[in-house]
Amino acid sequence: MVNAEKIKKDYLQLLQLIEKEVLIDPSVRRYLNYLTKYKDKFIGQDHIPYQLELKEFLRGANRFSDEFTFSDQNTRLIQTLLNRLYEAMGNS
Repeated sequence: MVNAEKIKKDYLQLLQLIEKEVLIDPSVRRYLNYLTKYKDKFIGQDHIPYQLELKEFLRGANRFSDEFTFSDQNTRLIQTLLNRLYEAMGNS
């Protein structure tokens, strides 16, 4: 079963990291805007109806992230969070 609180926490942490990256490189705002498209579905308590949609979104978000250069301090954690969210969507 998908742990809604864990998904919410990871998603919000990802957004915070990307917001920090925008301060370093304003072009990253496009990625932040992309990530916030599904905010309501990620922070809601019931992900089951959206599971496949969110999983596909995360696949796209992972590919889209390749277009940006993130700071050394955040790159690994951004990828880890994207992967954890993707895996969480597949484990329900």
